[in-house]
Amino acid sequence: MTFGTMVTDQELSRMAPIEQELARAFAAELGHASPAEMPVSANGAEAGIDLGLSDLGGMIRLDLEKLLDGRLLVQGTSGAGKSWTLRRILEQTHGLVQQIVIDPEGEFVSLAQHYDYPILDGSRLDSAALAIAAARAREHRLSALLDLSQIDREAQMQAVTAFVGALIAVPREHWHPVFVAIDEAHIFAPFGGAGLAATSVRQAATQTITDLMSRGRKRGLAGILATQRIARLAKSVSSEALNFLIGLNTLDIDIRRAAETIGWDASKAFDRLPILQPGDFVASGPAFSRAPATLRIGPVETRHIGARPDIVAPASISAKDAAGLLNLEDLHASSQADSEIRSETSLPVGIKTVRALIREPAFADAGRIWEVLAPLAPQGATVADLADYLSIDAARVASALALLDTYGAVDIDDVGDERAVRIAKGMIS
Repeated sequence: MTFGTMVTDQELSRMAPIEQELARAFAAELGHASPAEMPVSANGAEAGIDLGLSDLGGMIRLDLEKLLDGRLLVQGTSGAGKSWTLRRILEQTHGLVQQIVIDPEGEFVSLAQHYDYPILDGSRLDSAALAIAAARAREHRLSALLDLSQIDREAQMQAVTAFVGALIAVPREHWHPVFVAIDEAHIFAPFGGAGLAATSVRQAATQTITDLMSRGRKRGLAGILATQRIARLAKSVSSEALNFLIGLNTLDIDIRRAAETIGWDASKAFDRLPILQPGDFVASGPAFSRAPATLRIGPVETRHIGARPDIVAPASISAKDAAGLLNLEDLHASSQADSEIRSETSLPVGIKTVRALIREPAFADAGRIWEVLAPLAPQGATVADLADYLSIDAARVASALALLDTYGAVDIDDVGDERAVRIAKGMIS
């Protein structure tokens, strides 16, 4: 189809849905056949995608079938370009293979919005619902994004265990090829079970990611994992990957582990890996057209959220106005209240009880009634007489007596039509 230039069916499939509709409408006006009506070439997927330019010249390509067979691990320190690389792969393979993106930081929501993927909100779906959604996504070959950015680490692990486990467990008739891209994979499969989550939760999540990388291949699942440090990722997971993209590394243990994965000797790795620029990676594995090879990952179309913000000067504002924006007075008051609560939690039970009694609104009246009743013990007085003697109304007397009765300090009896009160026997010395 010609729109001034040739647009293939694969190129159309990579466009956003609204762009596809416009392209088809334009083709119809010109009397051309729409690419959607043409048979999809199998050679496109076999040939792979352009990943980036080699430092020696030429494009490094990624073979999708070999990627499905051998999985992929993308590693580099913070800022090395891991998320950018995942985004590049997902953009270039959009329309060629089903994609499932597991996003712990909310960085790939823009990609899902651009390609009109459903976004599964981990804060609104429990484990059972996520498992059902995963099974349906495989059944209908639907690309989707699982956003886990609004839940804590333990809940993220539980969500991934349910979701990825269901991707693996679907019946054989639904074993189509799927790219399962997981950012910050060490969160879900930490080395040595490290982390704050419960041991059982960590073990279940790690086993699930291990199953994805091992049992997933024959089920059509290709794990594409990104991690900051190989040393933080469970060996049972990293050992299943045959393809690697290694970026900037600065720690000795990571450089040594990275050298082992890409077949470099330690001296070469220590010379090269610490000086790689953001976006530069060393490719190693059968899925790459040339390996090992150093390349710069190509551009992305969707908005990359992981980039650091530009430096912008702060607003010029007085200390008084700044304190008002921070609402410091309320913060001071709430901190004081929290401090009182914290101090009370460390007090002995008896002291806590006394402090609670003192804070009761009826405490003052209760004290005055106690002073009247103490000399009369073991006898007492009527409620009406107490009200007259203390010159307070009956409601206040009733509240004070209810408080004393709560702590077992008085006995209250009905005498004829009146109520009488006296100090409890256990309180008389």
